[in-house]
Amino acid sequence: MIISKDLFLLGDQDYLRLPNKDEKRPAMIRPVVKSQRIDTTGHFPCLLADQRPLPVHLAFRGLSASAGPRPILRDVDGLVRPGQVLAVMGPSGCGKTTLLNALSGRLKLDAGHIFFNREPLCKRWKRKICYVLQQDIFFPDLTLRQTLEYTARLRLPDTMSYSQKMQYVDHIIDVLELTNCQDTIIGDYIKRGLSGGEKKRANIACELLTNPSLMLLDEPTSGLDSHAAHSLMTTLKRYAVSEGKTVVLTLHQPSSQIFHLCDKLLLLCNGQTAYYGDTCKVVDFFSSIGLNIMPHYNPADFILEQVKGSSDLQQRIINAAKESRRNKDYPIELQHDCHYISDKYDHSNKILPHNPYSNIEQDTLNAMEPDVRRLWLDTHSHASSSVSSETSDADCYFSWPTSFWTQFKVLSQRNFQEARPRMLSKLNWVQTIGLGILAGLLWFQLDRKEEALHDIQGWMFFSTTYWMLFAHFGALSSFPPEREVINKERQSGAYRLSAYYLAKMIGELPLTMSLPAVYHLISYPMLGFHSPMVFLTLLGFLLLNTIVAQSVGFFIGACCMDMQVSITISALYTLATQLFGGYLATNIPAWLTWMKYLSMIHYAYQNMQIVEFTDGIQCASQSKFKLCTSDLNHIPMSSILEAQGSYLPLWANTLVLLAFLLVFRVLGYIVLRFFKAPK
Repeated sequence: MIISKDLFLLGDQDYLRLPNKDEKRPAMIRPVVKSQRIDTTGHFPCLLADQRPLPVHLAFRGLSASAGPRPILRDVDGLVRPGQVLAVMGPSGCGKTTLLNALSGRLKLDAGHIFFNREPLCKRWKRKICYVLQQDIFFPDLTLRQTLEYTARLRLPDTMSYSQKMQYVDHIIDVLELTNCQDTIIGDYIKRGLSGGEKKRANIACELLTNPSLMLLDEPTSGLDSHAAHSLMTTLKRYAVSEGKTVVLTLHQPSSQIFHLCDKLLLLCNGQTAYYGDTCKVVDFFSSIGLNIMPHYNPADFILEQVKGSSDLQQRIINAAKESRRNKDYPIELQHDCHYISDKYDHSNKILPHNPYSNIEQDTLNAMEPDVRRLWLDTHSHASSSVSSETSDADCYFSWPTSFWTQFKVLSQRNFQEARPRMLSKLNWVQTIGLGILAGLLWFQLDRKEEALHDIQGWMFFSTTYWMLFAHFGALSSFPPEREVINKERQSGAYRLSAYYLAKMIGELPLTMSLPAVYHLISYPMLGFHSPMVFLTLLGFLLLNTIVAQSVGFFIGACCMDMQVSITISALYTLATQLFGGYLATNIPAWLTWMKYLSMIHYAYQNMQIVEFTDGIQCASQSKFKLCTSDLNHIPMSSILEAQGSYLPLWANTLVLLAFLLVFRVLGYIVLRFFKAPK
């Protein structure tokens, strides 16, 4: 654990730790001036003094949590110091992941306390925690380097320049040995990309970019072969020691090599502590209760077999673990008569001060390891200032790492780059060009006469309907997998939801408009090009209808967690939209007339007719329009629309479409913000 002669942060002031020969007194500290110096002691490059994280001394005691009536954790203790790796082990369902959720602040506890350098867990400390989930959730079409670069630009502070952030990414890639695969796409079950071990390291790399003080990893070795698992654990161990990080991870069934890489072990059995202490002493603990390991047997396999035994054997192990808490070797920080800073308030909402050394004698402090004692004493000055301050609530205030504009700009670029291979794939290009040519040939060079009226209307209705369905179901199918990534990033506090939502609308807008524009560019001139203004106006309404349909798809995708349910609802809505659009049925029953006003196709189809037939069309020899006589051989636009029922003017239809766009976008944001927020 590298502690001496290192930069660290106490409150809002930067300090340089100087070694002290007298171990009974706290190490000397003095302020240092923030500069652009690059640390050459093995720590992250490009970090200013105010970006050096304070090493975290994590202690938790008496943790209890439940899911409804069923208890999951019961009176769990643990302690891990900077530079150490704590392994949490136990059979499936024993509460390993629940414990990590509690330590990260994502789970409400029934009882117990969590302390970071003897301070209660709050929002300020949550920013110094990285939580690597068991699932590897990424955008599959981005390369590993692109993923890390976007993460760095989002989660590293604006005080760092772009070049500094990229040097930071290079350092992470080098530390986790990802150089050879940095230009490989992440991939998924369809597209081949990174291997399982590389995805695990990529998952860890994204979280390490924030240079956290505490690392929580949920089964980082699951799904990996023995060599890849050992390589990953070796990297984590080396990183924890060299960078002075505190690491807590869950392991399912590790090899003996991986098992011995961990400094501390917390063994859980039915949500209770079956063993806590040094990893190298667990065999002696089991031997003391009559459970002896066979020679050349993996200790990890042995202890897991014991805690999976009969209920009597499990209770025997748990009782022995409880008895070991009374040992003199049990950490002083976990003893229940040791007072930390109180998280209770008096009537004036100020933290009540307590003497953190009220039950710790000088002999006990002298008996501690030098590094542990130094950490205790160094944090005393920080604790005292926090206790006496009246702005303790402000210390826990959550602040975003980057500004709204930075988040919007980076997310717009990422959304564009991530969605481009999916929305502008070769198959979509072939489909669009082929369909444009086919539609142009089917309705080739139609004269603006009454005989061709039905065919011209058919092209309009087909174009608006097809691109409505394309955009709607495209948004619907892309949203569920993207939602997992967004939820993970929102839980880590990477950016504002408003910045993401606005960036998604703007970043994907050129992609959403590209294919409909190409289709229109091909098919309309083949239909019969008459006026550039009419061509551009029809294109505008086609694109507006496409964007509105995409908005409805986002809203339904945000509301429905189940893909099948969202497809069913979308099919019902889009088919109803077509039926009441004004082309398939004009004689709508009076009691169903109101439904056409909920159809986006209805307004887009009417607008296209208004634009196309502004100058009217020529009457047929046997016209169905009564106004066609020998004196009047011209059908005005109003008569064409009146034959389909009532209609609105161009500006009114446009306003209704814009209202559809605004309402569904706002509703989608409200759903994500208040109803589907990640827990």
